[in-house]
Amino acid sequence: MEKLEQLHNNLPWQQLTQGDHTMNDSKALFDYWYDRARLRNHELIAASEHVPTQKLRHECTNYDELWRSTGVQQLDEPERSKVIAIIKYECTAKVLQHRAGCLRDRACELEEACHERDQQKSKLLALLKALQEKLFGKDKEIKRLETRIASLAAENEALRVEAENSKAESELRTELEQLRKRYDAVEKRRQELAQNNKSLGGRVAHTKRYKQQRDEAKALVEQQQTQIATLIQENQHLRAENERFHRELKRAQN
Repeated sequence: MEKLEQLHNNLPWQQLTQGDHTMNDSKALFDYWYDRARLRNHELIAASEHVPTQKLRHECTNYDELWRSTGVQQLDEPERSKVIAIIKYECTAKVLQHRAGCLRDRACELEEACHERDQQKSKLLALLKALQEKLFGKDKEIKRLETRIASLAAENEALRVEAENSKAESELRTELEQLRKRYDAVEKRRQELAQNNKSLGGRVAHTKRYKQQRDEAKALVEQQQTQIATLIQENQHLRAENERFHRELKRAQN
Protein backbone atom coordinates (compact mmCIF):
# COMPACT_ATOMS: atom_id res chain seq x y z
CA MET A 1 0.00 0.00 0.00
CA GLU A 2 1.01 3.68 -0.34
CA LYS A 3 2.91 5.44 2.36
CA LEU A 4 0.81 5.88 5.50
CA GLU A 5 0.77 9.70 5.39
CA GLN A 6 -0.36 9.81 1.75
CA LEU A 7 -3.03 7.16 2.43
CA HIS A 8 -4.44 9.00 5.43
CA ASN A 9 -4.51 12.42 3.76
CA ASN A 10 -5.71 11.53 0.24
CA LEU A 11 -8.24 8.70 0.60
CA PRO A 12 -11.77 9.56 -0.61
CA TRP A 13 -13.37 8.95 2.79
CA GLN A 14 -11.55 11.97 4.25
CA GLN A 15 -13.97 14.19 2.26
CA LEU A 16 -17.07 12.71 3.93
CA THR A 17 -16.80 15.03 6.93
CA GLN A 18 -16.22 18.14 4.84
CA GLY A 19 -18.76 20.48 3.19
CA ASP A 20 -22.21 19.06 2.44
CA HIS A 21 -21.18 15.42 1.82
CA THR A 22 -23.30 12.65 3.38
CA MET A 23 -22.80 8.97 4.17
CA ASN A 24 -24.29 8.06 0.75
CA ASP A 25 -21.36 9.72 -1.14
CA SER A 26 -19.52 6.38 -1.27
CA LYS A 27 -18.88 5.60 -4.94
CA ALA A 28 -15.30 6.80 -4.67
CA LEU A 29 -14.81 4.56 -1.63
CA PHE A 30 -16.19 1.49 -3.44
CA ASP A 31 -13.95 2.17 -6.45
CA TYR A 32 -10.91 2.76 -4.24
CA TRP A 33 -11.22 -0.49 -2.27
CA TYR A 34 -12.24 -2.53 -5.31
CA ASP A 35 -8.87 -1.66 -6.89
CA ARG A 36 -7.03 -2.72 -3.73
CA ALA A 37 -8.80 -6.03 -3.13
CA ARG A 38 -6.40 -8.83 -4.09
CA LEU A 39 -7.04 -12.54 -4.67
CA ARG A 40 -4.76 -15.36 -3.55
CA ASN A 41 -4.91 -19.10 -2.86
CA HIS A 42 -6.52 -19.69 -6.26
CA GLU A 43 -6.66 -23.48 -5.76
CA LEU A 44 -9.05 -23.02 -2.83
CA ILE A 45 -11.13 -20.53 -4.80
CA ALA A 46 -11.58 -23.04 -7.63
CA ALA A 47 -12.22 -26.05 -5.33
CA SER A 48 -15.17 -28.17 -6.45
CA GLU A 49 -16.37 -28.81 -2.90
CA HIS A 50 -18.27 -26.19 -0.87
CA VAL A 51 -16.08 -23.49 0.70
CA PRO A 52 -17.72 -21.13 3.25
CA THR A 53 -17.81 -17.48 2.23
CA GLN A 54 -16.02 -16.45 5.42
CA LYS A 55 -13.12 -18.81 4.65
CA LEU A 56 -12.87 -17.49 1.08
CA ARG A 57 -12.80 -13.90 2.34
CA HIS A 58 -10.08 -14.46 4.99
CA GLU A 59 -7.88 -17.02 3.20
CA CYS A 60 -8.26 -16.00 -0.43
CA THR A 61 -8.20 -12.17 -0.24
CA ASN A 62 -6.23 -9.46 1.56
CA TYR A 63 -9.34 -8.45 3.55
CA ASP A 64 -7.64 -8.66 6.98
CA GLU A 65 -4.65 -6.62 5.84
CA LEU A 66 -6.87 -3.86 4.45
CA TRP A 67 -9.23 -3.33 7.37
CA ARG A 68 -6.40 -3.54 9.93
CA SER A 69 -4.28 -0.95 8.10
CA THR A 70 -3.25 2.09 10.09
CA GLY A 71 -5.03 4.49 7.73
CA VAL A 72 -8.37 2.75 8.33
CA GLN A 73 -7.93 2.42 12.09
CA GLN A 74 -7.17 6.14 12.42
CA LEU A 75 -10.63 7.10 11.13
CA ASP A 76 -13.31 8.25 13.55
CA GLU A 77 -16.67 6.53 13.86
CA PRO A 78 -18.95 6.08 12.01
CA GLU A 79 -16.61 6.54 9.02
CA ARG A 80 -14.33 3.68 10.14
CA SER A 81 -17.20 1.21 10.39
CA LYS A 82 -18.48 2.20 6.98
CA VAL A 83 -15.03 1.80 5.36
CA ILE A 84 -14.56 -1.63 6.96
CA ALA A 85 -18.01 -2.71 5.72
CA ILE A 86 -17.10 -1.60 2.18
CA ILE A 87 -13.75 -3.45 2.35
CA LYS A 88 -15.62 -6.57 3.46
CA TYR A 89 -18.09 -6.25 0.61
CA GLU A 90 -15.49 -5.62 -2.11
CA CYS A 91 -13.25 -8.52 -1.00
CA THR A 92 -16.23 -10.88 -0.66
CA ALA A 93 -17.76 -9.88 -3.98
CA LYS A 94 -14.47 -10.20 -5.86
CA VAL A 95 -13.64 -13.69 -4.53
CA LEU A 96 -17.22 -14.98 -5.02
CA GLN A 97 -17.36 -13.64 -8.57
CA HIS A 98 -14.04 -15.31 -9.39
CA ARG A 99 -15.18 -18.59 -7.81
CA ALA A 100 -18.45 -18.50 -9.77
CA GLY A 101 -16.47 -18.07 -12.97
CA CYS A 102 -14.22 -21.03 -12.11
CA LEU A 103 -17.20 -23.26 -11.37
CA ARG A 104 -18.95 -22.23 -14.58
CA ASP A 105 -15.80 -23.08 -16.56
CA ARG A 106 -15.79 -26.48 -14.87
CA ALA A 107 -19.45 -26.98 -15.81
CA CYS A 108 -18.61 -26.18 -19.44
CA GLU A 109 -15.79 -28.72 -19.39
CA LEU A 110 -18.16 -31.39 -18.11
CA GLU A 111 -20.69 -30.47 -20.79
CA GLU A 112 -18.02 -30.82 -23.46
CA ALA A 113 -16.92 -34.15 -22.01
CA CYS A 114 -20.52 -35.33 -22.12
CA HIS A 115 -20.87 -34.24 -25.74
CA GLU A 116 -17.58 -35.89 -26.76
CA ARG A 117 -18.56 -39.12 -25.03
CA ASP A 118 -21.89 -39.19 -26.83
CA GLN A 119 -20.14 -38.69 -30.17
CA GLN A 120 -17.67 -41.49 -29.51
CA LYS A 121 -20.38 -43.90 -28.48
CA SER A 122 -22.47 -42.96 -31.51
CA LYS A 123 -19.57 -44.00 -33.79
CA LEU A 124 -19.21 -47.27 -31.93
CA LEU A 125 -22.94 -47.87 -32.20
CA ALA A 126 -22.69 -47.57 -36.01
CA LEU A 127 -20.14 -50.43 -36.05
CA LEU A 128 -21.61 -52.72 -33.42
CA LYS A 129 -25.26 -51.68 -33.30
CA ALA A 130 -26.82 -55.06 -32.68
CA LEU A 131 -24.38 -56.14 -29.97
CA GLN A 132 -24.32 -52.73 -28.28
CA GLU A 133 -28.12 -52.59 -28.01
CA LYS A 134 -28.02 -55.78 -25.90
CA LEU A 135 -24.87 -55.26 -23.87
CA PHE A 136 -24.17 -51.54 -23.61
CA GLY A 137 -27.47 -49.76 -24.30
CA LYS A 138 -28.33 -49.35 -20.62
CA ASP A 139 -24.73 -48.57 -19.68
CA LYS A 140 -24.65 -45.75 -22.24
CA GLU A 141 -27.72 -44.12 -20.70
CA ILE A 142 -26.28 -44.47 -17.19
CA LYS A 143 -22.97 -42.88 -18.17
CA ARG A 144 -24.72 -40.06 -19.98
CA LEU A 145 -26.91 -39.35 -16.97
CA GLU A 146 -23.94 -39.51 -14.58
CA THR A 147 -22.03 -36.97 -16.66
CA ARG A 148 -25.10 -34.75 -16.91
CA ILE A 149 -25.66 -34.94 -13.15
CA ALA A 150 -22.03 -33.90 -12.54
CA SER A 151 -22.53 -30.95 -14.89
CA LEU A 152 -25.75 -29.90 -13.14
CA ALA A 153 -24.07 -30.18 -9.75
CA ALA A 154 -21.32 -27.80 -10.89
CA GLU A 155 -23.89 -25.36 -12.27
CA ASN A 156 -25.89 -25.59 -9.05
CA GLU A 157 -22.79 -24.74 -7.01
CA ALA A 158 -22.15 -21.73 -9.26
CA LEU A 159 -25.72 -20.48 -8.70
CA ARG A 160 -25.40 -21.03 -4.95
CA VAL A 161 -22.21 -18.94 -4.90
CA GLU A 162 -24.01 -16.18 -6.81
CA ALA A 163 -26.83 -16.34 -4.24
CA GLU A 164 -24.27 -15.96 -1.44
CA ASN A 165 -22.89 -12.94 -3.26
CA SER A 166 -26.38 -11.44 -3.28
CA LYS A 167 -26.69 -12.25 0.42
CA ALA A 168 -23.40 -10.44 1.07
CA GLU A 169 -24.77 -7.42 -0.79
CA SER A 170 -27.91 -7.53 1.37
CA GLU A 171 -25.83 -7.67 4.54
CA LEU A 172 -23.82 -4.67 3.36
CA ARG A 173 -26.99 -2.71 2.66
CA THR A 174 -28.16 -3.47 6.21
CA GLU A 175 -24.86 -2.34 7.68
CA LEU A 176 -24.85 0.83 5.60
CA GLU A 177 -28.44 1.61 6.62
CA GLN A 178 -27.49 1.27 10.29
CA LEU A 179 -24.51 3.55 9.75
CA ARG A 180 -26.68 6.04 7.88
CA LYS A 181 -29.09 6.20 10.84
CA ARG A 182 -26.22 6.81 13.25
CA TYR A 183 -24.81 9.47 10.99
CA ASP A 184 -28.25 11.10 10.61
CA ALA A 185 -28.50 11.34 14.40
CA VAL A 186 -25.11 13.07 14.60
CA GLU A 187 -26.00 15.34 11.67
CA LYS A 188 -29.36 16.23 13.24
CA ARG A 189 -27.64 17.26 16.47
CA ARG A 190 -25.12 19.34 14.54
CA GLN A 191 -27.91 21.06 12.63
CA GLU A 192 -29.77 21.83 15.85
CA LEU A 193 -26.68 23.50 17.31
CA ALA A 194 -26.05 25.49 14.13
CA GLN A 195 -29.61 26.25 13.00
CA ASN A 196 -29.43 29.88 14.20
CA ASN A 197 -26.64 30.47 11.66
CA LYS A 198 -28.40 28.90 8.66
CA SER A 199 -30.73 30.60 6.27
CA LEU A 200 -34.06 29.16 5.25
CA GLY A 201 -32.78 28.72 1.67
CA GLY A 202 -29.85 26.61 2.92
CA ARG A 203 -32.17 24.30 4.87
CA VAL A 204 -34.47 23.82 1.84
CA ALA A 205 -31.53 22.98 -0.44
CA HIS A 206 -30.19 20.45 2.09
CA THR A 207 -33.61 18.78 2.40
CA LYS A 208 -33.99 18.43 -1.38
CA ARG A 209 -30.50 16.96 -1.69
CA TYR A 210 -31.14 14.44 1.09
CA LYS A 211 -34.48 13.33 -0.47
CA GLN A 212 -32.82 12.84 -3.85
CA GLN A 213 -30.06 10.69 -2.31
CA ARG A 214 -32.62 8.69 -0.35
CA ASP A 215 -34.68 7.99 -3.51
CA GLU A 216 -31.56 6.90 -5.42
CA ALA A 217 -30.59 4.49 -2.63
CA LYS A 218 -34.13 3.08 -2.55
CA ALA A 219 -34.09 2.47 -6.32
CA LEU A 220 -30.75 0.65 -6.04
CA VAL A 221 -32.07 -1.63 -3.28
CA GLU A 222 -35.17 -2.51 -5.36
CA GLN A 223 -32.99 -3.36 -8.37
CA GLN A 224 -30.77 -5.65 -6.30
CA GLN A 225 -33.80 -7.36 -4.73
CA THR A 226 -35.06 -8.18 -8.25
CA GLN A 227 -31.70 -9.70 -9.14
CA ILE A 228 -31.73 -11.84 -5.98
CA ALA A 229 -35.24 -13.14 -6.78
CA THR A 230 -34.10 -14.11 -10.30
CA LEU A 231 -31.11 -16.05 -8.96
CA ILE A 232 -33.27 -17.94 -6.46
CA GLN A 233 -35.74 -18.91 -9.21
CA GLU A 234 -32.91 -20.16 -11.44
CA ASN A 235 -31.49 -22.19 -8.56
CA GLN A 236 -34.87 -23.84 -7.86
CA HIS A 237 -35.29 -24.73 -11.55
CA LEU A 238 -31.82 -26.28 -11.69
CA ARG A 239 -32.45 -28.28 -8.53
CA ALA A 240 -35.68 -29.71 -9.99
CA GLU A 241 -33.87 -30.72 -13.17
CA ASN A 242 -31.11 -32.34 -11.08
CA GLU A 243 -33.66 -34.43 -9.16
CA ARG A 244 -35.30 -35.51 -12.42
CA PHE A 245 -32.01 -36.80 -13.79
CA HIS A 246 -31.39 -38.71 -10.53
CA ARG A 247 -34.75 -40.45 -10.97
CA GLU A 248 -33.95 -41.31 -14.59
CA LEU A 249 -30.59 -42.71 -13.54
CA LYS A 250 -32.21 -44.86 -10.88
CA ARG A 251 -34.74 -46.25 -13.39
CA ALA A 252 -31.96 -46.99 -15.88
CA GLN A 253 -29.95 -48.89 -13.26
CA ASN A 254 -32.96 -51.04 -12.44
